[in-house]
Amino acid sequence: MRAIATVLGLCILIPWASPVEAQDDREWNPRLLGIDASFMLSEGLGRFGELSGGGLGFTSGITWMPSQTGNFGARFDLSLNIYDRAHHPTCLTTPCWMKGDIVTTNGIFQFGVGPEWTISRGPIQPYLFATVGPSVFYTSLGMDWLCNEGNSGDYCSENYHNDWGIAARTGGGLRYHFSEIIGLNLGFAYQYHGTRKYMVKGDLGLYEDGTVKIDNMRHSRADNLSFEVGMHFNIPHGYARERLPF
Repeated sequence: MRAIATVLGLCILIPWASPVEAQDDREWNPRLLGIDASFMLSEGLGRFGELSGGGLGFTSGITWMPSQTGNFGARFDLSLNIYDRAHHPTCLTTPCWMKGDIVTTNGIFQFGVGPEWTISRGPIQPYLFATVGPSVFYTSLGMDWLCNEGNSGDYCSENYHNDWGIAARTGGGLRYHFSEIIGLNLGFAYQYHGTRKYMVKGDLGLYEDGTVKIDNMRHSRADNLSFEVGMHFNIPHGYARERLPF
């Protein structure tokens, strides 16, 4: 929760700490395409939050705004949230001459499409969005040592659980532009996943005889909140035409 408070504080303080001359009322060229790429910090809600706590991940949003006069566009976004990850040291040989890590990963992958409203066109751009699309809760097991050596295949990572469903994501944020092309993105989102089956740390059993099985499966609402910090890249209408020699 401290990290969440820090991110929210930055969202409030950065516009006030910026130079006064950057906060004028000038408007830049209408945006044709915008790309967000952000690190994500998540907090589970309800029973899901009690079991899993918080998570880390990555999120990206691409917004297409065909109109040069309106502030509404079509947004496509995706996110990967790792909410639980556990390392299990194990012997790779008998006798135990070589050791490696078996890694259990519990995560959520989501993507969706929906509208975005960019409230202003100046250096400081508040925005709101809502998307809907599929999401999957998954649990995978892999060998860190083997995969880090450049190998690939089923022994690197194998899924032991997948639960697909429909997810809705709604939120907003603030884009603070250093120039017309690049800026900082600070955002938040509520992610609705509904009731899902999922696992948390310790639910996938690893046994000395080499067998793997599901020891426990959770079933509850699995919504969360996410907070994002990253970069925003802006392509205005006519940008390529103005810079090409033909």
